[in-house]
Amino acid sequence: MVHEEPRHRLIHESPEFRVLDVQIQPGDTTLFHTHDAPITYVTISTSSTDQMARGGSWLGTQPRNPPPGRIGSVRAVPSYAETPLTHRVTNVGQTLFRLIAVSTHGPGSDSDASGSLPGTVIHESRWFRHASVPLGAGEASGTFTAIAPTVLILVEDGRVAIERMDGWLSSLEQAGQSAVLEAGERYTLLNGMRHAAHLVMVEVR
Repeated sequence: MVHEEPRHRLIHESPEFRVLDVQIQPGDTTLFHTHDAPITYVTISTSSTDQMARGGSWLGTQPRNPPPGRIGSVRAVPSYAETPLTHRVTNVGQTLFRLIAVSTHGPGSDSDASGSLPGTVIHESRWFRHASVPLGAGEASGTFTAIAPTVLILVEDGRVAIERMDGWLSSLEQAGQSAVLEAGERYTLLNGMRHAAHLVMVEVR
C-alpha cells in the first residue's frame, strides 16, 4: 500500500483518511506501491520525475530547468478508487520532489457542501473540497467551523497560528507542515509574519 512505501511517510491516520509526506531526493526512486483510493496532492517542492507502471517501462521524462509544476498547486486523483495504479517514481531532476498527500478511505458524499472555507474554493468532488488561503501580513481569516475533517497545509515557511474556540492554540511554521481540524471545530487563522502566507485546506468528505 502507498503508506507503506518508505518515501511516503505517514504523518496522520484516522478511520476516514491518511496524510502522507512524500519526499523523493534527486536521483532516488521509490519502491513499487499501489494507489487504490481517492487522493489529493499539494505541491511543496517541485522537480522533474519519471514513472513506471508495474509491468511497463519508464516514460522517459527528461529533466527541465526550471522544474515543472508550481509550489502550492493542488491536484486530486479520484480515479484510483475505480482504477488502482501500481507504479514507482524516480526523481530525474536536481531538486527535492515533495508533496503532502491526503488519501481518503470513505465513500465520499454526493450532497453539496454547506459550510464555508477561508480563502477561495478551487476544487470540489464527492471526496474532497480544496481551498487556497492567502493571508497578508498580520491578517486573520475570521472564524469558521469545520463541517468535516480538514487538513491545513502551510505551503511556504512562515508562522500561521490556528486558534481553536476551545482555547487551544497551535501554529504552522515550516513549508509542508500540516494540522488537522475535526468536524465541528471552530477556528481562526492568523498570519503572524510581516510577509504574506499561503495555506491550502483539504476538506475530507
